[in-house]
Amino acid sequence: MDNSQSQSGTSQLDATLNALQGGLANAAGAAGPNIAGWIKTLQGNPQFTGISSELQNLHDALSSGASDTGALSRSLSTLGERTAQVASAATPDAQDKLRQLGQALNSAASQLRG
Repeated sequence: MDNSQSQSGTSQLDATLNALQGGLANAAGAAGPNIAGWIKTLQGNPQFTGISSELQNLHDALSSGASDTGALSRSLSTLGERTAQVASAATPDAQDKLRQLGQALNSAASQLRG
């Protein structure tokens, strides 16, 4: 990954964290474009295949207007776990943000479970 991709990924992490930290309802409006952006960013990188395929599942569920909160919660939880797993292999500036993102995704999953 070149430096511009790294900076782009870091600003994308910031935007995602900001959306999720505002609560699940706040994040919902930006979810579609945000998820699509992450899928595009992660495509072609075998290290992130599990994350990008789960993002696609989440994107499809949200796009279809599905209201199966159980499925959405499981997807967010899976994304949280996988994001936390890849944090240790990330660049130092992204590690903390990835850990925070993993926690925020798990928190969003918990909110859905109610």
